[in-house]
Amino acid sequence: MPSTKPLPALIPWLTALTAAPLVLVVAAMAATLFGGVDRAITYDLLTWTVGRGLAWVGGVAALIVAVLTLGDLRRRWIYAAIAMVLAGATLGVFLDQGRRLAEQSPRDISTHVAEPPTYRRLAALHPDASGVTGAETCSAARSIPTQVLAQQAVSALVDAGFPVVRASTFEVEGVHEGAWYGFAYDAVIRIRPGRTDIRVAARDPRPDGGATCRLMGKIVAALEENIR
Repeated sequence: MPSTKPLPALIPWLTALTAAPLVLVVAAMAATLFGGVDRAITYDLLTWTVGRGLAWVGGVAALIVAVLTLGDLRRRWIYAAIAMVLAGATLGVFLDQGRRLAEQSPRDISTHVAEPPTYRRLAALHPDASGVTGAETCSAARSIPTQVLAQQAVSALVDAGFPVVRASTFEVEGVHEGAWYGFAYDAVIRIRPGRTDIRVAARDPRPDGGATCRLMGKIVAALEENIR
């Protein structure tokens, strides 16, 4: 009868395989943020092609580990637990984020669609407003029914994660960079008598899973909090 002893020896290696997608994604993010590697490689290829494929491979590896540990749970249960947690969490994140990215989400949102605030310093990145949408695609896009102070607008942008790049009496602009892959979003707050409007636009053409709308919501909430 052929020996089955080599099979349990595979358990640590298969467990390590379930961590491979996570390691690859972290390395891809680091290469983007600190190495200046193009997102076509780090995001499109390494993360969403190779990494997602490895997540499925890791799921199969975790199931194999669970089966192989059945014969000696007292000594090897920890491998099965680690493998199942790593594979399940990684695959779950990929599936959830993939679902989000598959949904149609606005990438240029304003609280005043008919006359959206105009970028000044960042005008070259957003030369027109033909694709601007409003509350119909992002319920968070609410104008502020009062003339806020420029200082309040600056504070709101900073609180929402937008370091200010230009500030004047009636307009304030800021830029937000995502923590994972550094995707940039630009915001401008326009201040007028009786009304303050906000516009948030993504620079990258890739689907953002609703990030533009969430950032709009953060700015609106910060402004509303500042004027209380």
